[in-house]
Amino acid sequence: MSSKNTGKSKMAKRVVLMSLITCVMFIALVVMAIGFIKVKSDNKQNADKVKELNKSKDSYSKELESVNNEKDDLNKKVTELESEKESLADKNAELESVMTAQGIKEKVADDKKIVYLTFDDGPSDLTPQFLDTLDSYGVNATFFVTYQPQHEDIYKDTIARGNSIQIHTASHDYDKVYASEEAYIADFNEIFEYVKNVTGTTPNYFRFPGGSTNSYGKSIVKSIAKDMKTNGYDFVDWNVSVGDGSAKATKDSIIAKIKAESEGKNHIVMLAHDSGTKTETLAALPEIIEYYKANGYEFGVIKGNLDVSFAQFIDYEN
Repeated sequence: MSSKNTGKSKMAKRVVLMSLITCVMFIALVVMAIGFIKVKSDNKQNADKVKELNKSKDSYSKELESVNNEKDDLNKKVTELESEKESLADKNAELESVMTAQGIKEKVADDKKIVYLTFDDGPSDLTPQFLDTLDSYGVNATFFVTYQPQHEDIYKDTIARGNSIQIHTASHDYDKVYASEEAYIADFNEIFEYVKNVTGTTPNYFRFPGGSTNSYGKSIVKSIAKDMKTNGYDFVDWNVSVGDGSAKATKDSIIAKIKAESEGKNHIVMLAHDSGTKTETLAALPEIIEYYKANGYEFGVIKGNLDVSFAQFIDYEN
């Protein structure tokens, strides 16, 4: 091949190579341009998103500020209500104190249907189960207790669950408590001081063992009742009994008895017993509660300045 042809061939290769380089550079520029445009577009989108997020952030900040302001207002209202509650509680305590000092009792409205479930003689091994049953129905009762220091925790638990504890003498020994008025009051004071120390509550009602018409104390119960009232204590009998004083009482007989004796009464103090042998009473309690609920009764506890004259067997003031 001549040198002339060889020169032409080299020239052609250079042209082709330059063309390829030019094409590659052009393509690279196009890719870069596209990339730049995309980056610019992405940056704009990101900027828009950031702007939108900042708006949302500002909105949430305002909402949070509003919620915090509402929270502060609610806290102030709660504080005010708590203060008002304390004030009302103080006024109520003061009023009850005046009522007690003056012997004024709060009467239950004639048309109000209310039942006071009461249990004598405890606490016992069955008391926690009585309390559990009451809790399961959301009701409370009044326990007229005796001196059972081995059950100290039960006294405390009875009060902690919202029930009332009142006095049924320490010994429940008829010969002892009805020997004289002094003997009765001494026995009363023993259990009164114990309950006050253990539970932090101050009982102001009591129930005579056997009721105020029992044959053992009939000669002194009126004078006891008068003297006790002078000192701020009133006695409670009952106007419905479950009949569990008899060893023959059964769940069915208990239910039948309370239904029969409750008929036509708006205000009821129901007498039952709490001792380790009263399993039939415990078994009947759910149905007793259901009966009174179904018949529109509220459930109350005996404490404060409640007028219980509707459930007293004797008129001791005359």
